[in-house]
Amino acid sequence: MASAFNTVFAAQQISGKVTTVINSAGFTYAEVDTGMEKVWAAGTGTTPLNKGDMIAFSTEMPMQNFHSKSLGRNFPVIYFVKSFITDNVTPSADSPHGMVNDKPIIKPFAASFANKAGEVKVGSYLREATLDGLNVSSRKLSEFKGKPLIINVWASWCGPCQAEMGSLERLAKKHNGKDFNIIGISTDDYRNKAEAAIARAQLTFENFLDNKLMLEKMLGANTIPLTLLVDEKGRVLEKVRGAREWDSPEIKDAISKAFNIRITP
Repeated sequence: MASAFNTVFAAQQISGKVTTVINSAGFTYAEVDTGMEKVWAAGTGTTPLNKGDMIAFSTEMPMQNFHSKSLGRNFPVIYFVKSFITDNVTPSADSPHGMVNDKPIIKPFAASFANKAGEVKVGSYLREATLDGLNVSSRKLSEFKGKPLIINVWASWCGPCQAEMGSLERLAKKHNGKDFNIIGISTDDYRNKAEAAIARAQLTFENFLDNKLMLEKMLGANTIPLTLLVDEKGRVLEKVRGAREWDSPEIKDAISKAFNIRITP
């Protein structure tokens, strides 16, 4: 049976011709002409896209009025995606004179989300870990048992991570410590960069530093942002990849269903 989150976050597919490609700050930005409109999408890593390629992608949450600091430009709407799929074709051995077979060969470029060694899967329990405090004192992960927990994994250089911070803070102000707890885990290499990001976003919920990547590996954060919903006993219920508007009515309803609780107004 599909979970509440799978229902809420069911992806659609967009396809079209690439009109612009920009690689910047660990992301590949592509403008795609669907035949009806032009849309922008961004995927982590460097994807070998070229102008004129036909591509498709499954959407994550569209980010409204997104500002990219690395590009120095605003996007009215941009999709942060798990992968780009291209229909680049190669000559077939059976085709005369090296002509290309009409049937496209689909080649996804994004890294798979297969569980890495040591990763705690959905349905399993988190292991104990010491959390290195950024805006709070250091704590043990087990100290958060007894109440449902939302763990958001982010980094200061990650545009989608920063874009969703405002909604996480609003969610925390209404529900943190009441219906559930919210904590952030920064994977930044340098403490000062993580602290500066927390200050810019004016975050009040507890954030911790994971510069040795122990938590990243345990949580399975091979892409970020990654958000985990963990029950009061420490069992992982959901892993949500990509940025979200965490205080929207639809997502708050999905959180309520995942935790099997009634969220206070």
